[in-house]
Amino acid sequence: MSASRFPSLSSLAVALSAAAVLAACAPNDEGAAPAGADTLPAASAPAIRAHVEFLADDLLEGRLSGTRGYDIAAGYVASEFAQIGLRPGVAEDAWLQPVALVESLSLLPPSRLVLRPTAGPAVTMAPGKDFLPVASLDQAKVMAEAPVVFAGFGVSAPDHGHDDLAGLDVKGKVVLVFGGAPSTFPPEVRAHYSAGLTKTQALVDRGAVGILQIQTRDDQQRTPWERLVQQSWRSRMAWADEQGVPNGAWPQLAIRASISPQAAAALFAGAPKTLDEAYVAAEAGTPQAFELPLTVEQERHSMIRQRQSANVVGVLEGTDPALKNEYVVISAHLDHVGKGAPIGGDAIYNGAFDNASGIAVMLEAARLLASSPVKPRRSVIFLAVTAEESGLQGADYFVQHPTVPREAIVANINIDMPVALAPLADVTAFGAENSTLGAVVERAAAAEGVVVTPDSKPEEVIFVRSDQYAFVRAGIPALYIDEGMRSTDPTQDQAARVEAFRKERYHQPGDDLSQAIDWPSLAMLARLNARVISDVANDDARPSWHPGNFFGETFAKPADAPPAPTP
Repeated sequence: MSASRFPSLSSLAVALSAAAVLAACAPNDEGAAPAGADTLPAASAPAIRAHVEFLADDLLEGRLSGTRGYDIAAGYVASEFAQIGLRPGVAEDAWLQPVALVESLSLLPPSRLVLRPTAGPAVTMAPGKDFLPVASLDQAKVMAEAPVVFAGFGVSAPDHGHDDLAGLDVKGKVVLVFGGAPSTFPPEVRAHYSAGLTKTQALVDRGAVGILQIQTRDDQQRTPWERLVQQSWRSRMAWADEQGVPNGAWPQLAIRASISPQAAAALFAGAPKTLDEAYVAAEAGTPQAFELPLTVEQERHSMIRQRQSANVVGVLEGTDPALKNEYVVISAHLDHVGKGAPIGGDAIYNGAFDNASGIAVMLEAARLLASSPVKPRRSVIFLAVTAEESGLQGADYFVQHPTVPREAIVANINIDMPVALAPLADVTAFGAENSTLGAVVERAAAAEGVVVTPDSKPEEVIFVRSDQYAFVRAGIPALYIDEGMRSTDPTQDQAARVEAFRKERYHQPGDDLSQAIDWPSLAMLARLNARVISDVANDDARPSWHPGNFFGETFAKPADAPPAPTP
């Protein structure tokens, strides 16, 4: 465990808040803008460092949504918003948007899963080794048995030449699928169909009563099964409505689990294809579907509890009499995964990069815009959301229950886990190709002396894995700006360091303050984000989806039509 350097939370808050103020006001060469470049002040790397050091301190215990540590972090962000000069964004004197959460943890054991072939003996799978059940959000105990069909990726996209579900009757059946979507799809299409929400809803709509998922071979390389097991202590969360009904519970799905690569072969015994043959077809992007000669019996046990959390909302008022009633939303998630299984004796998953760094960048961007002599014409909402780590719950709640009219939100700029481990020479803007926001980022990056490079790993479908996707599903143009893989210092390999971070520290206790964080690069990102926000907020025209863009065609709706509710 990384030792706390502060004697108490109160003194920590005072010390770091004061440090942020002093650092922000002091002359600073790190991350500073060229003299006379524009009206934005210089970004303060020390201020960003002060924010990260507070938010990632052991005393906040990993900022799990609905815990004391998260609440302290939310109070810190609200106080910083007030100090910067924002106004409360929920009510006249309220910074916090309450979000009721349902939390559920799978119990291993007594959860069990049994394969019952039509010919041959039953196969009992071991929980935590052969399978990981999905926690139920609405029932402490669920038992069911049903026949199984295999449906490739479980993707029905006939407009893109792929339909795993064509001619397959899944009603009343458990559907075995690979995670992800065909690599033959364009990146944005692949991202959409890889999303768990998209895939699950499609199968529920067709009457499925269960989903079993297995990793592709590529997924196994990126995230070995052993790591999934290691993280199985993590709970599942969903926001709940006024009646306490959890969002996305899907009670129709009585059987839900992930199956290990080693155990998955047993599901294909006597099937038209072996598991290896199914892998090959998936890698070729070939649709595939067939019945499996077995039923599955599952008993899921979950420990369910209610939690209360909150989004933090601050507003920088626009200056244009007409445009100030339109809003640009800049978001970053405040939560991490809390305390969990110890690694090397450390049980606190601090989340320094994920996403204390993103919150710090957002706070500094807010300070730059609020202290600039030229204020934006449109209003800007600064949004620190809860429960991103549980499936974008806080962002989705905000989009479904916005604090301003939904049709008045013109764009979302999201910041998530900027991993700056060397002086950055480039940035990546996930989703930039979808809308006019891409050109805005290009201009801002050029002004900051960096370049915008494409997503280096489109197969990881990052665009649907962070909070901007909640806005995209509502038809709102969105993107998020992240670190690039190039360094201005040829002796420092940013790409190799990021790769090592993702393998050794991401969602682990090692994402803490012991890392060699490049603070000036985070300051540059704060200023770049401030430029993007300023550009969007001052433009006469709203951002728009490019003609024919997949996300625009799929989700954009007339301005007076609210988005369909999330299941």
